[in-house]
Amino acid sequence: MAEAKKDFLTFRLGQEQFAVEILRVQEIRGWEKPMPLPNVPPFVKGVVDLRGTVVPIIDLRERFNLDASYDATTVVIVVHVITSKGERVVGLVVDAVSDVQQFDVDSLQPAPDIAATIDNQFILGLATIPGEAVKEDATSEETEKVAKNKMVILIDIDKLASEGLIEQMSKSEEEFMPMGNG
Repeated sequence: MAEAKKDFLTFRLGQEQFAVEILRVQEIRGWEKPMPLPNVPPFVKGVVDLRGTVVPIIDLRERFNLDASYDATTVVIVVHVITSKGERVVGLVVDAVSDVQQFDVDSLQPAPDIAATIDNQFILGLATIPGEAVKEDATSEETEKVAKNKMVILIDIDKLASEGLIEQMSKSEEEFMPMGNG
């Protein structure tokens, strides 16, 4: 079933690989400190003005209780999410962007119930990226080693945004963002 295959942008949070559907990605930007908002959870870093659109910035590392540091590889993936108030643009802070991969969404593995760092409601499923065969040199017993497959966690960004967080941020944005062309 060719319809079941979709392209996903993979990215890194800590040591783990995650992915979001590529059709939801608007752009990838370097990290810039956003304007903070009052009365929002700590993982909401604030908002930025993206060509006249106020974009809330969510640090996925902090949202999923992972360590967060900001360095040269830290990027913001600007995505479109569907909320009860319609489509919104949101920036997701990640450690690094990896690649675009195609996954068969009909054959995704369900998330285990024991995932401590990520709430399972945000996970579409788990997929693997095949490892590459690596041959050791002849002095190392002339054996082949196969790199481990990489597990990728596919995130449902609509569910991530549907817990009222976007609506809460919208109210804060309206109260505290300057009006006009900035």
